[in-house]
Amino acid sequence: MRITTRLIALFWLLVGASIWWTALNGAPTPFSLRFFATLQTLGGIFLLMRLSIGWVFLITMSVFTMVTGLFALLSAPFMPDEMLKNAPQVLGIPPRWLVALTAAAGVIIGRLCWLGLKNDPPSAWDGQASEPTE
Repeated sequence: MRITTRLIALFWLLVGASIWWTALNGAPTPFSLRFFATLQTLGGIFLLMRLSIGWVFLITMSVFTMVTGLFALLSAPFMPDEMLKNAPQVLGIPPRWLVALTAAAGVIIGRLCWLGLKNDPPSAWDGQASEPTE
């Protein structure tokens, strides 16, 4: 298993754990978000344990993040003003642009995770640790 695969597992584990942490501390969290946080957390744990099911969970989450980010990016210009009037303005960036930048970051992160996992499938894990590197 490559180091990038382990870093991706740690990343998704931290994302899922942080969502669960905020949910357990009283933040209003929809069931769907808790469900995906569970998949992320279990996927990270299973992948760090070198179980193929963790790879399946996390490559699925990566594709889901990428596709969801694309849809969010496409819908950002059409978001109604009523939804944006109470949104925070971070670093002086207007809320509509902040939504678009967040969606673009999701697409990029999802794509990078997907590429990393796609290039290190479970079938390639067997002999990597024992083979000498040249």
